Amino acid sequence: MPQARNIPDTPPEWKQKQPKPDLGRSYAIELITPLFGGGVETRVNDPSFPIRATSIRGQLQFWWRATVGAQYATRQELRAAQSAVWGDTEQPSRVQVRVEGVQAAEPSPCARFDPDRNDTSRYRTMPTWNAPFNSNSLPYALFPFQGQLAPGRRQIEVQPASCIHKASFKLTLICHKEIDFAKEIEPALWAWVNFGGLGSRTRRGCGAIVCKALAPKDRNELLARLKTFLQAPNAQSREWPTLAASILVGRECSSGMDAWDHVIKLFRDFRQGVGLGRNPGERPNRPGRSRWPEPETIRRVTRQRNGRHGRFAHIPDDAFPRAELGLPIVFHFQNEPNDRPRDPEDVVLYPDQNRERMASPLILKPLALANGKFVPLIVRLKTPTLTGVDLRQGERSLPLPQPTVIRDPKLANYRHSPMQNRSPNGSALEAFLAYAKSQGFAEVTRS
Repeated sequence: MPQARNIPDTPPEWKQKQPKPDLGRSYAIELITPLFGGGVETRVNDPSFPIRATSIRGQLQFWWRATVGAQYATRQELRAAQSAVWGDTEQPSRVQVRVEGVQAAEPSPCARFDPDRNDTSRYRTMPTWNAPFNSNSLPYALFPFQGQLAPGRRQIEVQPASCIHKASFKLTLICHKEIDFAKEIEPALWAWVNFGGLGSRTRRGCGAIVCKALAPKDRNELLARLKTFLQAPNAQSREWPTLAASILVGRECSSGMDAWDHVIKLFRDFRQGVGLGRNPGERPNRPGRSRWPEPETIRRVTRQRNGRHGRFAHIPDDAFPRAELGLPIVFHFQNEPNDRPRDPEDVVLYPDQNRERMASPLILKPLALANGKFVPLIVRLKTPTLTGVDLRQGERSLPLPQPTVIRDPKLANYRHSPMQNRSPNGSALEAFLAYAKSQGFAEVTRS
């Protein structure tokens, strides 16, 4: 593991003309899982300033909207209240965010492409993951960082991303005297430290952090604090994500990496695990066919089907239930070189309304306790209901069945459905949470 290095203090981006403050608080923060991105360029570590005050300010504003902002009924009310605290183009922020004393290890690649043993002029199809990702389920959460080979596998088109394994810094928040720190800032700060993180893909556990001053001392204190973030079951959704529709906590682990691996394995198995998300494979190291409706729906829409894959008549072909778990989703079908006819080329599922992505309402991450233990955590944000999807092949939107369903009771009732006995409504979100509870996760309740 590269040794930590001293980084110059964050550029004076916080030294803007501000109202005179009278309250400053500082916090020592450390990484507990590797940090991807965090610099000016998306998903790229900045070697000069790997941890930036502007990025943390953005995170704190997101968590402010999710916590304090939940009390406002409309986006207009939210915007006015947020501007009064965090500023906008018309008025300065009343909160300064300062990062100092950064120590960070040199970024290192998370994976590599090795030569194919049978043809050394080509690379192996899949990357080889470097430690600590080479002996666990974590690559499932890291696929955006695995790089990409050019067609023919003779050249690397996109190198695997680098990440920072260790980092620490001091965060200082300086507030104007009119800001009630406990009411306006502390909920967002606590939520960011314990539910969020630094850099890219924090909802899948990357860049998780710990601040000992804000860490629950043990599991009991954690459960008591988590109750305060739960909304009533009948609470109305806002136009923005808020905390929280539900929260589940797993068993204690001895390390943050173990806790992270545990919750990602759970998610991977639900979506693609043999005997749950897909059938056993007919050959070693080749996955079996999916039990989810999306492949059959895509074959129907494209009118393309590999001759080796007959229609599974019991699986619906008018549904995309996994869209609830976050979008976009890339669907890749395995074709042998000589297959005729072939399954469809890659297609991508997007949310409707001309959006390019819908962030997952699920946060899957490790949370650090002050006693040195870690727990795997599942947080379901309260978000607007997804009403439709857009399936594209290249730049072309494909015509979908009418109607195309995202959740429906029939999706839980067919043979071998991953949602069977887990969600009467046929909701992938509900089914995943039920699966987590069946695997030992405890749901936090308001009572």
